[in-house]
Amino acid sequence: MNEIIREIIKKIVDAKFEAYIVGGYVRDYLLGLKTNDIDIATNASVDDLIKIFGEMGTPNPKYYSYHILKDNYRFDITSYRKEFEYKKNKPIKIVPADDLKTDLLRRDFTINTFAMDKNGKFVDLLNSKIDLDNKVIKVVGDTYEKFNEDKTRIIRAIRFACTLNFELDDGIKEFLEKNGHMLNEMPREYIKKELDKIFDSDSYNRFFDLVKTYKLDKYLSIKFDNIHQAYDRIGIWAQIETLLPLSKSEKKDIDCIKYLISNHVLSISNMFDYNDIVVKNAGCILNLDRDVKEFYEIKNMHSIIDINIDMEILFKYVPIIDVRRVYRKIEREILQGNLSNDEFDIERYIRNREYDRF
Repeated sequence: MNEIIREIIKKIVDAKFEAYIVGGYVRDYLLGLKTNDIDIATNASVDDLIKIFGEMGTPNPKYYSYHILKDNYRFDITSYRKEFEYKKNKPIKIVPADDLKTDLLRRDFTINTFAMDKNGKFVDLLNSKIDLDNKVIKVVGDTYEKFNEDKTRIIRAIRFACTLNFELDDGIKEFLEKNGHMLNEMPREYIKKELDKIFDSDSYNRFFDLVKTYKLDKYLSIKFDNIHQAYDRIGIWAQIETLLPLSKSEKKDIDCIKYLISNHVLSISNMFDYNDIVVKNAGCILNLDRDVKEFYEIKNMHSIIDINIDMEILFKYVPIIDVRRVYRKIEREILQGNLSNDEFDIERYIRNREYDRF
């Protein structure tokens, strides 16, 4: 356990309260993953936490929580609690709970119910290690009830299955077959955020398989055909028709990527006309990664002199395989006094293939 995390836990325990790291941090720790978001469950009240930490953090009494930012770590310290009467995917009635197990039972998936004490000892009160070992996403309690309370849990289940490369359990699969329409009842902004996380992972193709299997595209406001490998998530979005909210920057890059892939080719001029995200995504989608790499290496070539040459002219007359050699030949000819550093003379030299003469 990191010393910063241990220090926060110790302050609560030293004040004679229980304190456990819970949820995603412990799950990721067991999976060998790193995260800077730490949830801590305690029987201390918010007033107790204010006394313990003073102005170190920010209290949120409405949700029985206290937030601390320390050395790039984000701590969400929450009193044991129960949640009732959900509205718009959020609980509108929250009351204190007496113990850790009661608090864990309100959580979404079994793989998020692990706890860890101040000594780094794991606590598994709901026997969730079985699901983690079997790589299964399973709801805590009744699947329909949990998903009906908070529809965002539906897309979270899909996201965990994709990003962790886990399977959905039979209860979730049956729910998706019958109740995929519930995805309509969550904010479009939230769906976009979750899909971004999926597209940032290496297993985004599993998402599209799940969408096809359970016919979820219409509920997620997306349409797609074949999804090709992309450089990053912007390249994935460029292959999807969607009504989900995209930023102006995302829309601009997506439009540019679509334009480039519609031509089915890339040229050196694209390196100068579009940003790296656009070019690299278009290259991946068109399976022209090697060409893109070569283009960038050539674009970034430097000379010990300032050669007065337009790289587009070079590519107009010289096959890409010979560009590097010809560029170096021009450099040598100028340095040896055999060629003037003039753009018209250099263009003539290239156009007439004088670089192949001895």
